[in-house]
Amino acid sequence: MDFEKYFSLGGGRIKSSKIREMMKLIGTPGIISMAGGMPDEQHFPFEQVQLIIEAWGPAKRAAALQYGATGGYPPLLERIGEYVAASGISMSGQRILPTSGAQQALQLLTRIFCDPGDSLLVEVPTFIGAVAVFAGYGAEPAGVKMDAEGLIPGELERKIIELRSSGRTPKFLYTNPTFQNPSGLTMSQGRRDEIYSVCSRHDLPIVEDDPYYELYFEGGPADYRSLKARDRDNRVLRVNTFSKILSPGLRLGWIIGEPAVLARCEMAKQGEDACSSSFSQVVAADYLAAGCVAEYTAKMRAIYREKCRLMLSCLEREMPEGVSWSTPKGGFFIWVSLPAGLESERVLLRSVENKVAFVTGQPFHVDGGGTNYCRLAYSNSSAEQIEEGIRRLARVIREMLPG
Repeated sequence: MDFEKYFSLGGGRIKSSKIREMMKLIGTPGIISMAGGMPDEQHFPFEQVQLIIEAWGPAKRAAALQYGATGGYPPLLERIGEYVAASGISMSGQRILPTSGAQQALQLLTRIFCDPGDSLLVEVPTFIGAVAVFAGYGAEPAGVKMDAEGLIPGELERKIIELRSSGRTPKFLYTNPTFQNPSGLTMSQGRRDEIYSVCSRHDLPIVEDDPYYELYFEGGPADYRSLKARDRDNRVLRVNTFSKILSPGLRLGWIIGEPAVLARCEMAKQGEDACSSSFSQVVAADYLAAGCVAEYTAKMRAIYREKCRLMLSCLEREMPEGVSWSTPKGGFFIWVSLPAGLESERVLLRSVENKVAFVTGQPFHVDGGGTNYCRLAYSNSSAEQIEEGIRRLARVIREMLPG
């Protein structure tokens, strides 16, 4: 049967994710994948999770295996509140909603704010997973330029005014301010103050997606203070996840923000999955209560720092002249710029033939740019894979350069 004529307009807008497509290559024998931004699977806190589960009594076992409230497991809400308050976020007048990963949080927020054709603002480049969500709801993201300090306040203000003058009020600003996916850039603290002021002046909500902020390689928490921590008028909706501080396999995230907004998200969530995994919520609540996050993130900061330094060293040693890259202060990614005229899509096709994979830059750009950029993830690769992967990629690039 041909189902094409039955698909909805929304179904027709759904596009396959470049990252999800590249993930299929990971199991290919001999291929080195620097595509997926996955945590280091050799260091998941399996022992801590096992001890947590083994300590459950009958009541907690029942809570973990039973349906739960859409609004979340109460002990988890309390633990998340304590955890985020320690980072300088006031929980006064706020609410927490657990979600099935940060991706669902973005989906719920887009669903309640955006109708097809509505505008919103994003960084250029921006997270490909968010772009997919916006496209699925027919929202039209407008790109705002960044520099070494992150989103440029003057460009943001200009874009807001430009859209409003054409009768298109943007619904929110979406930003990934710390060790951004894909660029690895971090919005400076001064820049965060300016961006918040621009949004306040134009009465624009902010969706702050900040999954990597604990994974810094230099400085401390004060150097990565969030937009939500400076939220004077309750316009920031902060999205976070357990994927980087516990496990992505639990598929558990959360939103913090204005209670009326989260009440709408909860109603939308009721029709999507009824509730996030009870099992994951009970595990995460006990994980937070046991203080496991600080120990785990301290260990992973050191591991990711060494992997990042190794990849940077390999890039410096192997890459030909004309190739440049970012130097992240944390997170999972290095953003590589190829010489003008060398498209990353062409490089990828040749690279896969040489058993190495990455994600091309164009899908991260809502303005059609990024054709000569590559995103490299070091987070789940061994030292040997990083060295050999960069060697293979550099060889491909050298072969494809003119002359």
